[in-house]
Amino acid sequence: MKILVVGAGIAGSAVALMLSRSGHDVAVVDAAPEPPTGGFLLLFDSVAMEVFGQLGATSIAEQRSVPTPEISIRINGRRLTSFMWPGARLARRGALIGALSRYVAETVSMTFGRKLTGIEQRLGSVLAHYEDGSHETYDLIVGADGVNSTVRRLVIGPDDGMVYRNGRIHHWIRVPGTLAGTSRATVLLANGVQCQFFPYPDQDATLLATVIHAGDGRLEPAELLQASTDVLRRSGSEYAAFIERVNAVDPDSTRITRFTQVRTERWHAPRVVLVGDAAHCIDPLSGLGAHGGLLGAAILTEELSRTPRDIWAASERYTRRTRRFVRPSQLFTAALVEASTGKGIRRYRTVVPDLVRASISYRDVRVPSAPYAPHSALRTSVR
Repeated sequence: MKILVVGAGIAGSAVALMLSRSGHDVAVVDAAPEPPTGGFLLLFDSVAMEVFGQLGATSIAEQRSVPTPEISIRINGRRLTSFMWPGARLARRGALIGALSRYVAETVSMTFGRKLTGIEQRLGSVLAHYEDGSHETYDLIVGADGVNSTVRRLVIGPDDGMVYRNGRIHHWIRVPGTLAGTSRATVLLANGVQCQFFPYPDQDATLLATVIHAGDGRLEPAELLQASTDVLRRSGSEYAAFIERVNAVDPDSTRITRFTQVRTERWHAPRVVLVGDAAHCIDPLSGLGAHGGLLGAAILTEELSRTPRDIWAASERYTRRTRRFVRPSQLFTAALVEASTGKGIRRYRTVVPDLVRASISYRDVRVPSAPYAPHSALRTSVR
């Protein structure tokens, strides 16, 4: 089949290489002018590493990441517990995605700076329209263009009713230096605010991610910085000593996002299918986005290999299988965030049932045996 993948992130790059190695004619387009670099932190687990291995990209992941350190949890300064996440690793998000996309571009045609603007379904094919006025016909379009997916809006519909938000805001801060004498990660909870400390793997700096309930309103960066420093003051002297560094951060250099999950029931239309965050964003703070995106890419590739002439049936099977992991993970992640950043007993009325549903419905979805073993192919450059 002639396949277009829209989006050169982790899921898009991975599914493009898998489909190419399965014998399909694959091209990737991305609206960004070039592959990303740097960025905030990305946590990926042993399942993601398993897929990296199937892609022949283990060294790419290992060279740009470190094992996730011990994670401790404190509430109002008192240590609650600590745990290790076996097999999980930390990387600079942009650095890892950029390296993976460049690796994939050695085999698959990959064009940056090309924006998709329209999709036209036809009998037996699908037409992609681009911002420059050009168009091209494909057998299948794979939408891997993230939580704000253009492909999803074009073929599934507007985001209303498909995107879940719970009023939580994420404030991402890169703070120079690390906590004295430690390289561990910490989750601090105080006064309905959550702060996550993670050391950067490649520099003397710390990611401070603050989560606060703002409802439908807007909080300015200076207000969010104040919320972060309030939690630090409540968490003990070792964190209070970090306050001066946080206050020195330029508020305009920070990033603000909202807790967002894509909960659409439909992941595909005739000759169009969604993967990764475009289909089922779990939320960046979950640490499960790479797991879900890479797992889904492998499952989709396997199902298309089973019935290449019946894209609809393959897409249905891919959706059912991947959703067994995604849906409980979404419920669990949202419930934990809402419990840790809410106030009063009423917050548990929805949180506890969601945690129960997540536990009951969770299934261990295994990565398929790779039907796309690495092999030599025509090499093209990123352009």
